[in-house]
This record gives sequence, structure tokens and C-alpha cells, in this order.
Amino acid sequence: MGTEPLARVDPTALGRLLRPRSVAVVGASDVATSVGGAPLVLLERFGYAGEVYPVSPSRERIGARACLRSIDELPVGVDAAVLAIPRGAVPGALEALSRRGVGGAVVFSSGYAETGPEGAGDQRALADFAREHGLAIAGPNCLGLVNFVDRVPLTFGDASPNRRVRPRGLAVIAQSGAMTLALTYAAMAKDVTVTYAASTGNEAVIGIEDYLDALADDDATAVVAMLVEQFRRPAEFLAAARRARERGLSVLVVHLGRGERARAASLTHTGALAGDYAVTRAALEAEGVMVLESIDELIDLADVVTKCPAPSGREVGLVTDSGAMKTFSLDLGDALGMNLATLGEEATRALAAELPGFAVAENPVDITASGLNDPSLYARATSVLLGAPEVAGVVLAVMPGSPLQGAQQVGALVPAIAGASKPVLYAIMGGDCPLPEENVLRILDADVPLFRSPERALRALSHLVELTEARRAVAAREPALPGTPLATRDESPLSEHAAKALLFGVGIAIPRGRLVGDLAGARDAAADLGYPVVLKVSSPDILHKAAVGGVAMVAGPSSLEAAFEGLLDRVRAEAPQAHVEGVLVEESLGGGVEAIVSARRDPTWGVVAVVGSGGAAVESSRDVAVVGVAAGRAELHRVLAGLDLARALGAGPAALDVEALVTAVAVLARTLEASEDLDEIELNPVLVREAGRGVVALDAVVVPRRRPR
Repeated sequence: MGTEPLARVDPTALGRLLRPRSVAVVGASDVATSVGGAPLVLLERFGYAGEVYPVSPSRERIGARACLRSIDELPVGVDAAVLAIPRGAVPGALEALSRRGVGGAVVFSSGYAETGPEGAGDQRALADFAREHGLAIAGPNCLGLVNFVDRVPLTFGDASPNRRVRPRGLAVIAQSGAMTLALTYAAMAKDVTVTYAASTGNEAVIGIEDYLDALADDDATAVVAMLVEQFRRPAEFLAAARRARERGLSVLVVHLGRGERARAASLTHTGALAGDYAVTRAALEAEGVMVLESIDELIDLADVVTKCPAPSGREVGLVTDSGAMKTFSLDLGDALGMNLATLGEEATRALAAELPGFAVAENPVDITASGLNDPSLYARATSVLLGAPEVAGVVLAVMPGSPLQGAQQVGALVPAIAGASKPVLYAIMGGDCPLPEENVLRILDADVPLFRSPERALRALSHLVELTEARRAVAAREPALPGTPLATRDESPLSEHAAKALLFGVGIAIPRGRLVGDLAGARDAAADLGYPVVLKVSSPDILHKAAVGGVAMVAGPSSLEAAFEGLLDRVRAEAPQAHVEGVLVEESLGGGVEAIVSARRDPTWGVVAVVGSGGAAVESSRDVAVVGVAAGRAELHRVLAGLDLARALGAGPAALDVEALVTAVAVLARTLEASEDLDEIELNPVLVREAGRGVVALDAVVVPRRRPR
């Protein structure tokens, strides 16, 4: 797939709105706190260097600026306009702006699609006009946007310039105006340089996709943090995320309204397992987007990414002056799936030489209360960890102490960690207890992320490791081989026999077996296959055979007749309307581990795959992961490593054939992507056998594409 710019909004018009050399404030007011007055106050506060044109029919001047009485008095070619006017006046204002060649407008007014059908109609009319005339419109029903790089606030929300401008900055995009402000405030409180903040509102024209695509070309932005309630143009969002990743930006997302809703229309386990949020997450992660669970995690990771180098591995170190914190970090590390590094002999000797004799030279490092008497001990212990090749990053989790002790601690540590080649996160315990401002500023001015919670610091470093690994895995993704399209004339799910026959053609291994219509046929098949055998009802109307007693194990010839007749009797009783093709007689395969491998065509995000622990208890265990169709082998291995299934698959000489399982996931996803006639393919269970012996689909379901009638 290419990385062409999105065509929804004229890029030139959007560029003029984001980086305007001139601004008109339509509906300007001399009331500083009003919607029409705040933009003028903010333009002054930010020291905006371009031309500003207040437009007000009732005022001659606002401060030192002369007012224009109408939009028609604007000079031709103003880049951006802020519309602080009633909803009813917006259409006429846009027509006037178009006549004057304005590039784009921010529409604060509400009362559009969020209010119902009438408002939605007005919003469509606004959008149609904007596209016809090449206007970039932010909103309506939005708080506006701020370009902190060029000091251009096009908003009525309170905002201030950055305290410090760093080369690597954060852009904030949210559909909620209030949350845009909250995220911006939170980032600035951590002394993160904010480059842009955009509230997208109703997204009549400019959506989150357009802002993300535009920011991919912004040299000042390293991270984009997004709070998203709805992906209105999913394919375009993925294209923008792909381009941002290829340009080196990290994209972080918190998706609101993510309650798991099992798909009631699903005929397979896959629909229930691949809930809406899981599918969304998989699609985003396939393009390198980091999906986070909370706003704190979003801001913390943005802070760390903008100030820290990428870690080279997963092993991390911790330095503390509390024995309890040492134990807590071990527990939390386990909970986060985070590896606390085991120090090698060289680092252990170096650490022992620095610590008092009664302290233990190991990671996590507890320097004990000795740091109160010798603050340099903090720096010396930290330097040992930073110099150890087995340590990829360090968290400092220390007590604040008295103001003097804190100053001594900071004075010793900052020179040792400023500009470190590995991530270093400084966590000062004590919650919100006040810290001397000079101590805080010394840490922040060294570009070291400062936390008041060691737990948040450890979690942020864990997320940085995950983000780095995920980006590397996506970057190393091998070119995907096209799938083999499968076709069927059926409009209802295929029987197991038919499904397996179809999938065998694309390389999915299946047990040896035969479909029979009577007991004599079953005897012949079982004799050819060799006992024990499995009997299964084959019917397009019965996908979950065990639920109707449609499965039987047969150990030998003497029990075949009773098993065969009993199976058919149970099926007739439990599913009397089902069309039964016959009974599938298959060889019984033992050993190995049962997994589920499936693929589903999501109506919003396209094809996704599911892999995890399989068998009858698949929905109760929910030990599964959802991955995007583009996921490569490295990404699939990462996903599998996070499942309980990984322990069952084992490692070393006794390991099962994980490579074959990974291949099966990729083949199934690509097959479904290429098969326009199919909606779902599910293999459950798949038997994962010894290394080198591959995987075998013990059961299969194929669901044709649901076509409107």
C-alpha cells in the first residue's frame, strides 16, 4: 500500500490554517473572557508575529487594533479565520471568506450534527460548501487549535506558550475540546514541549486523520498523542499512521468507549473473541500505533518519548533508597511483564565496590539510608547500571528527604544522568508533597522525565520498551505474500468437511478422514485409517458439534456401531431441522497443544486474525490476541509471547512447532483478505505438534460473505 497524502482536505488550505501568516477574528469582542475576545488576548500573549484583523460591525477598535466592519473588508488572501459568531451566521461568513480567498476557518459554533437530524443536515451543507471552495474548516463545535511552534493560538480556551522549546515535541489531537486542553495542560506540567494542540469537534471537514497526516511532515513534532472517541475514516487514519511511522513519529492513542461487545451476529467463536476494541487495537498496532489504557499512561509515555533515547532491550534497572520499594518494584515488574535485569559479574563487582558493606550488590539496587550521609552514592550506583550492557534503562525511585537533602540528591544525580545514552526516569516518592522549585527545575532542565509515582515511572518505561520493540518489529516486517483467493457459491456456513476441503487447497493441514453416509462406510473408513478414530456430524447447520452431541471417540471396532448410531440419535434430537451431509470419520491425533487460529473481516477495519489457546474452553479462557492482517512474523511472535499459550508451547528441545503456528496465522489472514466471497475462517482447535511436524486443523468453519439482498 502506498503512503500518498490524504485527499479529503486540500493540503495547501490545511497548511495555511495550521501555520497562518495572517488571522482574522470574526465576531471579535473587547470582553477578554468571551469567545470573541479570548482569541485576541491569546494572540497577544503568544506574541503572534503575523497580521491580525478583528472583524466586528459594532466596534471601531479593540485595544490597539482597528476593527473591520465586515469580512468583505478583509484584504485578499488572509490565511485563517476564527468564527466566533452564532450558528446561523456561519454559512454567510464562509461564503464571504471564500470570496476573499481565505485558506481556512475555525468554527466554534455548536448546534450541528451533535443535536440531531436538522443539525446534521446543516453540517453536511457546511462541509459540501467547504470542499467545493477549497476551505479547510476546523469543527464545528470545537475549541479550535494552537500552533505552539509559530505561536498561533486559534482558540478561545486558555493557553500559554511553552516554558522551554526542545527539538523533540508533542502534538495533541482530541475530538473533545475539554480533553484537548486537559492533555495540553498535563503535558506542560511535565515540561513537555507541545508543538500543536487541535480540538477536532464534529469533524465536518478536517478530521483526526487529516491532522495526523499533516503532522507527519512537521520536523518539530516527534510524538502525536491522541484521544479518540470515533474513527470516522478508518482506512485514511491507518494510511496517515503509516506515513507518520515511516517519517519517524510515534503515534500514541487512547480510544474511548471501548467496552467489549461480543458480536451477536457472529457464528463462530472469533466474533465474540474479537470484540470491537480488540479489533480496533489490532488494526492500529499493525501500523505501529501504541494503544494505551489511560490518560495518565498517554501523557507519561509522551513525556518519556520526547526526552529519552529508545532502549536497546527489555532489561531495566532500578535504584532506590528504600528496601520496601525494591520489593515493590519486583512485584510490579512481574505484573507489567517487565524484565528487571540480572547484573553480570562485572557490573556486580563494580556495584559492590560502591555500596556500603551491608548492602546487597544486585538489581534492583537499594543504596540504603547511606545516601543521606553520602549523596554521591545515588550517582555512583546509577552510573554502574547505566554502564552495564545488560541494562537498557533505569528508574530512580527515591525519597524526597528534607529540602537540603533533596538538593544534595539532585545535585549529585543530575550530572550523572543528563544526556544519558539510555532512558533514565526520575521518580521522587511522597505523592503530591511539595518539592523545592529549584530541585524540580534542575531535573526538568536536564531533559529527564520527572515522576511523583514510581509505579507510573516503571509503567512508562515498560511502555517505552513495548513501543520500541513494536516499531522495530513493524520496520522489519517482511513483504507480505499475497493470499490465495477461495471461492464458494454458498451463502451459509460450510460444513466441516467442505470447509476443510477448501482450506486444504491453501496448505492448511487436516487429519486423514472420509465422509460417510452409513455404518458400513464408517467401518471401512475406520479400518483404513486405523483405530482410534473420531466421528463427527458434518452439517452446514451445525457449527458447534459438541453442543448437540455430534462428536464421538471410538477406541476400536467393537464400539463403532453404538458410537455411530448414538451420535446420529443425539443430533436428530438436538437439531432436528439440521441438514446432515453424513458423518466425518477422522484419524485421532494425540499429543501437542490445542490452539485457535482464525481470521475475520471486520466491517470497519478490514481483516484481522485471532490466535490463542483453543479447544472447547476458548471463550471462557479468552487467552487470545487479535492482530492486524499486515502483522509480520516478528510481530506474531511478540503477540504469542504475551499469552498463556506460550508456556504450553514450551521452549528448548521440547518446544512445539511455534513457527508453523505463526505461518498458519499469516496464511489464514492473507487467504481471507484475498477471498472476496468469505467473511470468516476459523480453525479451532488447531493441534500444534512437535517442532518440525507442523500444525493440523482438527476442526474448521468457513463463513461466506454476508451480502445484502
